[in-house]
Amino acid sequence: MATPALRSNDRILQRALGLFSEKGYDATSVREICEAAEITKPTLYHFYGSKEGVYRAIVEGALERFRADMMRALSGAGSLRDQLSRTARAYVDAAVRDPDLSRFLMALIHNPPRSAPATDFVGYYQGILAQVGQSVDAAVARGEIAPGPTDVRLLVFMGALGEAMCGNLLSGKPDLTHELADSLVDVVLGGWRAGPGLVTSGKTA
Repeated sequence: MATPALRSNDRILQRALGLFSEKGYDATSVREICEAAEITKPTLYHFYGSKEGVYRAIVEGALERFRADMMRALSGAGSLRDQLSRTARAYVDAAVRDPDLSRFLMALIHNPPRSAPATDFVGYYQGILAQVGQSVDAAVARGEIAPGPTDVRLLVFMGALGEAMCGNLLSGKPDLTHELADSLVDVVLGGWRAGPGLVTSGKTA
């Protein structure tokens, strides 16, 4: 099956992702990637330079696409509820679009660093957290939500999204839908409300 987050015509990355997901990066050889993609080794080396080049095209390309989706969601107009709903929807869309890629990335994050080329997952994640935190702080300044510990709020929001994704990848439940994303945001924001006059989706609550 094609991997939509990867270029649809890039059979090398599609087949490599399948092998990396099934066997792991270390256990997958260049020969196996070439056989699965029906190409020669010189072809792989021409486009990606090495097995590590294939890995980086998959992993770093996926991370950059996800970061761009999240930044667009957070930078758009509207209330904090609007921004977080777009962010949550982008999060679940990424998991639904590429479950194999999501599993592979989660495995990389939790496996020892020596199991694959080094990737700065910590810096990447902290960058996204900083952007979400800025949106939360701006909403406090506007009076949309009550003051509170931003770091804890980030744990609650990102933790809810992460748990939903992990549950879906493990057992198929919950269904990762836009309705679920919106419900998670509403439940989380329910504990942050500033009381009467809270602005949600451009309207006062």
